Amino acid sequence: MGGPAVGLWLPGERSALEAAPWLESFCEVRIENDDSLEFYVRQPSAIGLYGLERPLPGPFHLGPESLEDYQELGFPGLDRPPAAELALLAYSSGRDNHLFLGHLAQFLAERFDALVDFGGLLGYEFFLHGISREEEKGRLAEVRTLVSSLPGRVWEMPYAAYGGGCGYSHVGDLEFLAAWLGHPNFHMIK
Repeated sequence: MGGPAVGLWLPGERSALEAAPWLESFCEVRIENDDSLEFYVRQPSAIGLYGLERPLPGPFHLGPESLEDYQELGFPGLDRPPAAELALLAYSSGRDNHLFLGHLAQFLAERFDALVDFGGLLGYEFFLHGISREEEKGRLAEVRTLVSSLPGRVWEMPYAAYGGGCGYSHVGDLEFLAAWLGHPNFHMIK
């Protein structure tokens, strides 16, 4: 899987299968055995995206994901922790897939009343591993300046990383996602 991904943090248990009837109106959908969907996009204009390559390189996937890495460190700043997560991902990268994934996340988050976990820090193009504390502080300050300039709510959510460390991911509300979709540096995280 070489494409971008995003998580939908749900306030209650929901199934990816609930999205199937809506997706079938503009995608070729295959239901997987584990409460997941795999789909190819026929018509990106169905969610307001015109001028994208048709069909989009695919497939895309929507299915349940564990919140275990986040649960270990809690959900600081959230009024209510998520009850479940659905992962939305593209198997291919490229500008069109980033745009489609972001817009589809917006539509699904609205329908499921979900927060959006971007799967990393937006605007951050380097891993925090192997750099000095000073470099890390500088890079994080740049990222925080970027996300704080956008409307909506965004949280820098800690998660338990491999080897006992701690990583961070931006989690935003719908207003924040909409602003990020319109930002000149927009991209989803691979």
